[in-house]
Amino acid sequence: MRIETVLIRVLAELERAEKLHPDWPRNPIHAGAVVVEEAGELIQATLNAAEKKASRHLMMTEAVHTAAMALRFLKNFDDEER
Repeated sequence: MRIETVLIRVLAELERAEKLHPDWPRNPIHAGAVVVEEAGELIQATLNAAEKKASRHLMMTEAVHTAAMALRFLKNFDDEER
């Protein structure tokens, strides 16, 4: 898959998620937990795809969700806050 296609999908998911859930945790631990939750869903999808219990499409969807939440974490990260 071309990087342009990946970025379009990730940015579209980021926009969708921000509209659906406009509030983002200010606490970095809670924000990081959102990213980890998505990464856990990606691992589950890859295991299920490997065992033929789920489609590879779900694996791609969860990878996009994980990338979008990682970008959202970075976008909302405040360098000045301690």
